[in-house]
Amino acid sequence: MNAKSLESKVLLPGYGVIVVGCILENLALHTNFFLLGSLFGFLWLAVGLFALFFAMRELKKSEGFMLVETGPFAFTRNPAMAAHLLGIMPGLCLLLNTNIGILGIIASAVLFFKHIGAEEMELEDRFGEIYLAYKERVSRLLPCHLLGLG
Repeated sequence: MNAKSLESKVLLPGYGVIVVGCILENLALHTNFFLLGSLFGFLWLAVGLFALFFAMRELKKSEGFMLVETGPFAFTRNPAMAAHLLGIMPGLCLLLNTNIGILGIIASAVLFFKHIGAEEMELEDRFGEIYLAYKERVSRLLPCHLLGLG
């Protein structure tokens, strides 16, 4: 399983729920628009996009031949997914004025934890002991050691 197929299995359903939630709440139910929430959502989205850009830039440095352990990969093994789940998706929910969209974030998180094991097995096969040491040192999604949780 490659990273692109994992992202499509995990993120497409979540973003779909966010869009459907936006349409349902704003067009069908005519919810009130919250300007401050949208401004906060725009800033949150911008931070998420910056984090995603930074993660992808760091990943491209390896050219697919070596394990990336620098930049955001020093804090989480999946910085692009963390950017989506913690930055881009919540920012869109605020910007698009949808509470139903939160279910999309939850669905994507559940799908991530369901499918990430196969990708990690592939990385173990590819990089061996180096990946196992990296896996011991760096958390899967959240930088728990920085939060005092791990």
